[in-house]
Amino acid sequence: MKKLSEIIVRKRKIIFIIYAVAVVLCAVGIFNCKINYDMSKYLPDDSSVKKGMEIMSDEFGDSSAITVMFDGLDETEQLRRQEELAAMDNVQSVVYVQNDETYQKDGHSKYLVTVSADTYSKTSRKVLDKIRNTYDDAYVSGAVVDNALMTDSLVGDLPVIALIAVIVIFTILFILCDSWVEPFIFMGCIGVAIALNMGTNAFLPSISFMTFSVGALLQLGLSMDYSIMLMNRYAQEKKKYASHEEAMISALAHSVAPVSGSSVTTIVGLLALVFMDFKIGQDMGVVLAKGVFMSLVCIFTLLPGVVVTFDKIIEKSRKKSLEIPMTGVMKLVTKLGAVILPAVMIIVGFAYIKKDDVKVGFLKVFDNSDQTYIEECFGYDNQTVLLYNNTESPETVASYIEWLGKRDDVNSVQDYSNTLGMSYTPAEIAAQFGFEESQAQMMFRMLGKETMTTPEFLGAASAMLEKMPDSEDKLAQLQAAQKLIDENTNQMLGKEYNRMVVSIRHESEGDKSFSAIGELIDKADDTLEGTHYFVGDSVMGKEMNDGFKKELNFVTMLTVIAIFIVVILTFRAVFSSAILVAVIQSSVFITTLIMVLSGFTVNYIALILVQCILMGATIDYGILFTCNYIEERGSSDKKLALGAAMNRSVKTILTSSLILIGCCLTTGLLMTQKAISQTCSMIACGTAVSVVMVVFVLPLVIYLTDKLAIMQFGRKK
Repeated sequence: MKKLSEIIVRKRKIIFIIYAVAVVLCAVGIFNCKINYDMSKYLPDDSSVKKGMEIMSDEFGDSSAITVMFDGLDETEQLRRQEELAAMDNVQSVVYVQNDETYQKDGHSKYLVTVSADTYSKTSRKVLDKIRNTYDDAYVSGAVVDNALMTDSLVGDLPVIALIAVIVIFTILFILCDSWVEPFIFMGCIGVAIALNMGTNAFLPSISFMTFSVGALLQLGLSMDYSIMLMNRYAQEKKKYASHEEAMISALAHSVAPVSGSSVTTIVGLLALVFMDFKIGQDMGVVLAKGVFMSLVCIFTLLPGVVVTFDKIIEKSRKKSLEIPMTGVMKLVTKLGAVILPAVMIIVGFAYIKKDDVKVGFLKVFDNSDQTYIEECFGYDNQTVLLYNNTESPETVASYIEWLGKRDDVNSVQDYSNTLGMSYTPAEIAAQFGFEESQAQMMFRMLGKETMTTPEFLGAASAMLEKMPDSEDKLAQLQAAQKLIDENTNQMLGKEYNRMVVSIRHESEGDKSFSAIGELIDKADDTLEGTHYFVGDSVMGKEMNDGFKKELNFVTMLTVIAIFIVVILTFRAVFSSAILVAVIQSSVFITTLIMVLSGFTVNYIALILVQCILMGATIDYGILFTCNYIEERGSSDKKLALGAAMNRSVKTILTSSLILIGCCLTTGLLMTQKAISQTCSMIACGTAVSVVMVVFVLPLVIYLTDKLAIMQFGRKK
């Protein structure tokens, strides 16, 4: 490492040029990175919902829906609005029934607009913008609206969050660093690493909006302590060498092992996400782990040259930094050990019991006030699609629809068999299309039928009117109706599968919704003979909910085992490694308990990501303290070693943790997107809990188990 360190320090100008070129290239890459907002893309390959979505796209093409509501329209305006919406470009259909309370109620008019493009396309967004720009009094909701709100919020929120986070981090660094210049050097180096990470994301097929939103700030919070560790070592080596280049060469050579060891735990913790069935874990794990690795590379190759180059300025800007004496605190901790340790054990035990009681959210990532108002007026209209094989017998389909119709929580069922495929009497047909009943009866007699479906009647009527004089207007009206019915038929009947739309009176997620969806699925399995699939947000949420506990437990176990192995390789001591892992895992349980007691619904990604980040990142604090304690214990008794070790550790622990907390808390408080806000808030809370555990509980445990812990290292006074 000495020779490599010499090359890095002495050839720093060449390295600066290489980094300058890389940053420019990565700046271009950032603008070419594809951001994905469709969480269904991350469903497991064996997901029934994913298979159903693929079939639906193949059979019926891409489409999306926008719910539009107006207040106070008279009867003429209600129908005119339907025509205006239907006339907009790329609008496939507009469903509105004037005399049906599903669409017209207490002065509120609701229209279901279907767009001939997928939810996340520019086409759907243009239709939404057209509706908003045309009608100032429109209330809009649906997945297209949620996606628009999400993208707009990220564009608006992220610059503000980044600015405030940078101010917070600089404030922390100015307080805790020994020089006014060091914060700028640290931030500049990490900034280059962030640019490299974001730019190289262009080589990935896409990254999720969550990864894009939190990646840079988490990379900053997770890797800043590597710069501090190298700088502290450089300060020590400067006392031994007259040349600052030689001091940095020695500092770098001696820092590679501890800094690498510290980063490995973080990288391993993040890579545990890759093994999630839900592929958002792979997305976040790869990008975040890559970011930490990029930071590590920059710390080893860029920072040494920058520090040496600006060494004189650093020295001239020396100042007094905040010193936190911990000797007295450690003495107090040991005195109160008989109270602290049992109390912590009780809290951790209670937290372990209650950890499964946390309310977990999977779908709702944004609050839409328009949607809330529409639901207040009309109730919930949670639509789920059933795709069933078109060889299914009409009797089994009718039986299933009849069962759905008896459910109190079902708003409506739309299937070809009970809409366009329904048979009508001559009187019903005449009333529907404005014919004389006698004309309709004559047509039925000519065709030898007692009942007809709407498409059958329109075909027969058109054929008859073509032969009659002065029937152009009526014929044009029927042909327009025929065209509309053909379009709707194509959305219900596919080559292999038919589509049934079921609307239920429940929110998109929650126990009631998931229970109802489960009953719909079970009944379909019992009733329908052919293959069938359910598609919809609630179905996806239920699928994720069913596998969540298994997923969380798997990731937890994998993270703990992986980190435990890394720590053992670091200490070569099983007992001390077990203590560290147990303390940090206890922090995770306590963090989850705080969420349970607060009553918040926590996004599932937040729970899994907190597990991996806390185990991977905050365990570094424990490693730092334990290493310092072992070193101090070689020449002091355990009480003195405890205070000295914490004095050496606390500043680095606080600097690193406060930066991570500052980044996450800023995002958590300011981000309007729920999933991102909850994830960052929970990481901030978990980091704070971990610091408390490392500063107050870990020293006590090591103090009480000193004989077992230290004997493994062959050092005891």
